[in-house]
This record gives sequence, structure tokens and C-alpha cells, in this order.
Amino acid sequence: MDSQRKTPVYSNADREFIDNGSDVLPLTIIMAFLVVFATIIILWWAKGRRAAAHRGECLVLCGASNSGKTALFSRLTMGIAKRTLTSMAVNRGSMTLQNPSADRPSKEIHIIDIPGNLRIRQRDFSAEKSSAKAIVFVIDSTTVKEDSKDVSDYLYDILSEKSFRQQRIPLLIFCNKQDINNDNETIQSIRHLLENELTMKRRTRASSVAVHQGKGGSNDDIGQTGKDTFEFNDIKDIKIDFVDGSVLGNERTSYAKHYDDEEDIISTGDETDGDTGANLKKVYDWVQKIWFKS
Repeated sequence: MDSQRKTPVYSNADREFIDNGSDVLPLTIIMAFLVVFATIIILWWAKGRRAAAHRGECLVLCGASNSGKTALFSRLTMGIAKRTLTSMAVNRGSMTLQNPSADRPSKEIHIIDIPGNLRIRQRDFSAEKSSAKAIVFVIDSTTVKEDSKDVSDYLYDILSEKSFRQQRIPLLIFCNKQDINNDNETIQSIRHLLENELTMKRRTRASSVAVHQGKGGSNDDIGQTGKDTFEFNDIKDIKIDFVDGSVLGNERTSYAKHYDDEEDIISTGDETDGDTGANLKKVYDWVQKIWFKS
């Protein structure tokens, strides 16, 4: 009998303590889970704030030559779009951005226009990219099929820029010249065309990496890892929007502030008062959202 294990005898107080402990344990687990979850949320928020703090303060305009980028620049900074020749220098100016809330002050934002010339744009883009708070990439809707390789090359460089991904720089792809005729590509067709071009670009660059490194290359510089095709929705750390419109036209904007380097714009001397179809409201609304949300 002595060698057999004795069943422990608990007093009423002991039993009450054990019962209370069994109730406390699940509550402790829940509280620990909530603390961990809250910590993750705080760290994610802090990371986003730090990235935003390292952003520049300028709106940067990019695009291939003859896309209407410099005309957009003059429209925003001077209120009237001038018919321009290919710009060979960085243009700088500013505009007054009205606050959507009428009782709050407007903001003056600085704008940088990067030349689209193939020989110099990479140099100027590299020099100015740290100034970007947001980017507008301008596309000529009338020639995008013919220029799709050049456009996608430039766009690939922007999308694969690590600093933009880390800082979550928002990107607007502006499909310009929608007023010229009814045969222009639509936003959806342009988006699909660029996705196909960027898919081929990823494959080409992945093959190049494989050749130079002597091993399997990576095609996930942009897009989704392990996915063969590219879609803009695959990029999660850059907010990408598409809008259409037209820079040229008889719409005289009232948000221009002043233009710092007017001598750098090579104009044909023609203002666009006689044209029709100007529509930049979608561009302006997008810029408002970026500047007044932070």
C-alpha cells in the first residue's frame, strides 16, 4: 500500500485557486496576442512614417521625348501650355496647390521636369530622383505603340528604383493627347500594352543576369516573384495610378505660381488658346491627394 501513489488531497481553497487559474490562462494568452499584434501595427506605421520622412518635396515629371511632358510643366507652372521643342535641360518651377478644404491654406509645390532625350535623361533622372515626393510619367497616347519599347525601358528604370520602392513614392501614369483623335489608345489598352512590354523586359534582363552571373537570374526586379508575367497590380510598395487627359487646349488654369527657368523652355511661340480639349483635372486632383494627405 505504501508503494502505491497516493491521490493528492486538495482543500476547498486549493480547488478554488486551481479553478481561477484555468480561467486566467486563456485571458493571458489573448492579452499576449493583442500586445504582439499592436506592436506589429506600430512598427509598420513607424516604418511608413520614416520612409515618408526621407522623401523629397518635389513633383517630378518624366517621360519619353515628345510626350507632352514639358507642355504639362508649363501648363502647371504658368497656366498656359506652350508648344515646345525637345527640352535638353532640367526645368524647375512651382505652382500653388489649392487645399480641397476651403478653410485650410494652399501649398506651393516645386516641380522638376526631366528631359526625355534618351542621351541625357538617365543622368538627369539620377541627379534629381532624391527630390521626388511623387512622379508623373507622361505618355503620348497617339504614338505609344510605336514608342512602346522606349517608354517601357524608361518606366522599368523607375519601377525598379530601390529608393522609390523603399520610400513608397506614388506614381501617376498620365496618358496624354487624348483629344487629338478618336483612334487613340485607351487607358486599359495602354496599360495592357505596357504590361506586355515590361514582361518581355523582365525576361530579357533576367537572362542577362544569368549570363553574367553564370547561374539562374532573377526576374523579380519588378512584379511578383515567381510569376512569369508582369502586372502593375503586382507592385505593392508603389501606388500606381493611370489617368487620361490632354495638356493642350483652351483651358487656362488658375493654379500656376511662377516659373524659375523660362529661358530653358524652347517654345515655338504658340500658346494654346485656339486649341480645344485640354483636360488636366484628373492630374491636378491626383496631385492634391498626394500633397494634402501628409
